[in-house]
Amino acid sequence: MLPAPITLETLGPLYMTQQSIYETSYADRPAYGALESSISSDIAIIGGGLTGISAALRLAEAGFDVTVLESARIGNGGSGRNGGHVCQGWPNDFHHISRQLGKDEADIAWEAGMRAVDLVSERVAKYNIDCDLRFGYLHAALHQRQMDELVVMQDEWEARGYDKFTRLDNPSALAPYIGTDAYVGALYDTGCGHMQPLRYLHGLAKAAIDAGARIFEQAHVTNIEGGRQKIIHTQPTSQNAATNKGKPSPNVGPTVTARIILLCGNAYIGDIALPQMKSRLAQVTSSVLASAPLSPNVIGQILPTQSAVADCNAALNYYRIDADGRMIFGGRASYTNVELGNVERDLRRRMQAVFPLLADIETEQVWSGRIGITVNRIPHFGRSDNDIYFVQGFSGHGVALSGQAGVMLADAVIGDTTRFDVMQSLNHLPFPGGPLRTPALALGMAYYKLRDRLKL
Repeated sequence: MLPAPITLETLGPLYMTQQSIYETSYADRPAYGALESSISSDIAIIGGGLTGISAALRLAEAGFDVTVLESARIGNGGSGRNGGHVCQGWPNDFHHISRQLGKDEADIAWEAGMRAVDLVSERVAKYNIDCDLRFGYLHAALHQRQMDELVVMQDEWEARGYDKFTRLDNPSALAPYIGTDAYVGALYDTGCGHMQPLRYLHGLAKAAIDAGARIFEQAHVTNIEGGRQKIIHTQPTSQNAATNKGKPSPNVGPTVTARIILLCGNAYIGDIALPQMKSRLAQVTSSVLASAPLSPNVIGQILPTQSAVADCNAALNYYRIDADGRMIFGGRASYTNVELGNVERDLRRRMQAVFPLLADIETEQVWSGRIGITVNRIPHFGRSDNDIYFVQGFSGHGVALSGQAGVMLADAVIGDTTRFDVMQSLNHLPFPGGPLRTPALALGMAYYKLRDRLKL
């Protein structure tokens, strides 16, 4: 018999209670009430991250009675623990989508992906959200093969009308943007950028509440029963932690009755995921380091434009300078979900390899969190026969795209299913290996990591 797998649930005290720098620097972030009695709602959304809150805002403004159930605190999952990169498009090359679609449907999918960043900008302006949104992004190539792939990407995007790239195909062209010898070239992108994601999320939540949505924290959903009229059973998270050694007991807390449910928990959705969701999502652990604030002189030497940066490796490094001058450096993806060794030391090693000048900079905070990925790295949209909608698998590309996905779910509920239907039609293969898919994924990623290391 195989031993029980080590997962983020069993490592929870180590990896999921670490505060991110966004939390500690936003000490007065809003709190939302607990669900204390059973209620009814037109629509119930499970998951209070960017997808769920974005959908709630759209639905509430359209006049629906909508309730959001978050098992922890708003932003405790990936939406409040990510690197803060705001990126255009879909997480993988667009041909992974377009080859499955006709021209008209491919155009719809393209526009849906490219709408994500515009949606962020519009909402920041409309709701006056203070989240340090800033534009400028470097897609950085570590060797010539990656630079060649970036040129192909530039050609494909520009053929569809995207005009925000500047090709930096030699060290001299790179020098005004970044102070490192780590890269042979990059695409500079004025259509992507970065922000403080937790502040953005709470800004959306305030707008949703102002529009009439109800948001509840510490509301762990234990099970869903019923057909057209569904009953969602909840248990307070604090009670869940003390019950059956962390295993929830069903039907012990308040319920929410709703006709339509949106599952927006992504890598945190747990056992309530629909059967077609479970085999098509794998969890990955990613870690982020925040340095102590850097001096303006140091920032001017390493990132004079203060653009966000991501390299092109399969297990990439991604980083930016935040509004307080900290280096926010992410990477160290674990495809086994077992983090052995010193996370801080590894992240510092990666950071120093790019910027030797930061060798002695102090670390202010280190944290980890879950990312949900699909086989083709494209988000998986779907719907059950009894009106349970879902989207999952943003594959590390979700700060802007998850909000757009929430709008697409909401629009489908309202009655405009155009974009949702196109994305739902895409074929998503299950991960190979069944219950062993996490080790299988780790083996597959080991090949791509080796290929990147050898610059093949």
